Amino acid sequence: MMNSEKPEHWLGMRINGERYALPARSVQSVFLYPEAEQSLGDLRISGVVVHEGAPVYLRSHFQVLRFNRRSETLSHWQQVLKPENAPWILVLKEGPNQGLGFRVNNIAGPFHASIVSDSVFVHHHGIDYLLLEAS
Repeated sequence: MMNSEKPEHWLGMRINGERYALPARSVQSVFLYPEAEQSLGDLRISGVVVHEGAPVYLRSHFQVLRFNRRSETLSHWQQVLKPENAPWILVLKEGPNQGLGFRVNNIAGPFHASIVSDSVFVHHHGIDYLLLEAS
């Protein structure tokens, strides 16, 4: 018989064609922001967007998240997402990168699922999501 951990809410996301999941408790907010970072004349504010009147400092997903997977896929993982292909922004609530945001192509959930002990995936509606955590 397989051991299952306590069911948890997950937020699924798609990054560069792959599916990943973060514990929903580690996400502060999720919002749609398809525009590029703001620019004011010659002053360019790169890596900052405004959500509900507050600045959100953006990093690439691979700078704030980590996963347990072989390194052969790192070049795919480290492809930078552009606003036109990744309109969703997630802001982290926990860890050393608390308050930092990152772009993703799409989101799924939140959904409720259990993971099997020592698994690196969570399974929901016939789809496997690779588990991520804030670095």
